[in-house]
Amino acid sequence: MGTEMAGYYWPIVTATAVVVISIAAPLLLAEVFPWRNLYKQRNAKLTVTAKSFQGKTVLITGANGAFGSRAASLIANRGVDTLVLVDVKDCEGVKSKILADISGPNKPNILVWQVDMLSYSSCQALAKKARELKSLDHVLMTAGILAFKPRKSPEGWESSIQVNFLSTALLALLLLPLLKSSPSNPASPVLTFTTTFGVYPSSLTMSVPKTGSYLGHLNNTKDGMIQAHQYGRSKALLLYFARELANRISRAQERGIQKVTVNSADPGSAWTPLTNPNQAKLIPRLIMDFSARDPMTCATALVNGVSATENTHGKIVIDYDLSPYPPFMERKSGRAAQQRVWQETKAEFKKKVPEVEAIYRILDGE
Repeated sequence: MGTEMAGYYWPIVTATAVVVISIAAPLLLAEVFPWRNLYKQRNAKLTVTAKSFQGKTVLITGANGAFGSRAASLIANRGVDTLVLVDVKDCEGVKSKILADISGPNKPNILVWQVDMLSYSSCQALAKKARELKSLDHVLMTAGILAFKPRKSPEGWESSIQVNFLSTALLALLLLPLLKSSPSNPASPVLTFTTTFGVYPSSLTMSVPKTGSYLGHLNNTKDGMIQAHQYGRSKALLLYFARELANRISRAQERGIQKVTVNSADPGSAWTPLTNPNQAKLIPRLIMDFSARDPMTCATALVNGVSATENTHGKIVIDYDLSPYPPFMERKSGRAAQQRVWQETKAEFKKKVPEVEAIYRILDGE
């Protein structure tokens, strides 16, 4: 009888398992691996949507990197008036190459500035220098690091959290009052952060502690698997910050503050000096082999993001489309985490960078 009953129930158990797996697998993939987006990005054929940057001023951080330097070239070849190349490394080589590639007498004014994104004071110095600019139509934030070993910044934070999140957020706040459209530009200025699909797998390690600092909880100091997720975690923090910043700018605009479009652009993935160390790691290499595309295509996606229209405000731009936020960010817990990130970041900056207090007063409606 036992054998007969087992034979009766086995097909039911098997069918139930198949149904559960067929439902659970897509849900799990949606949480940790957006393969549809990656596949679509890999096969996308992109062109720069902006016909001209004539008369405009564009600032690019990470301008010596694979994406930033190519984005700079694309913008320079479309008649930009002033192009500001910013990186921890000297961008004179990038400048020389751009100018050499442009035929004809109408070459842009290219400024080469440096910033150490591990340091708040260096970000402050860069923002002070940016006051020299008569206008600032577009800011493209591509600066970032992929740290395979935990390292502390002079500010006391793990280097990925410092560069990819805190210093990028600080620089955005400091540049915000300086964003001003040039006389020939009828559109509002655009500030674009760079995001990544890496926020999806990092969500598994983004839980919020019941007590204590959330940023401190994510401030990893140990080697191992957690450090492997630090890039995605830092970008997830930045995505939280970007969305909240856009929300607060919208409310400030209702009080008469100038319009600014804030969005996040996902360039997709490519083999670059930043990602090449992953060649030696099986899983990262398989993911990159599935999704990687030409770095110039990635740069094109970023240029399209920073030249996008006001309808992208507070949104994620992937190639020609607007993309939803990752599922974990859309839940009630994600919205609560976003407020934690905003408030803790505010406390950190107000303690160490006093000039942001006036900016927060405007954003918070105080």
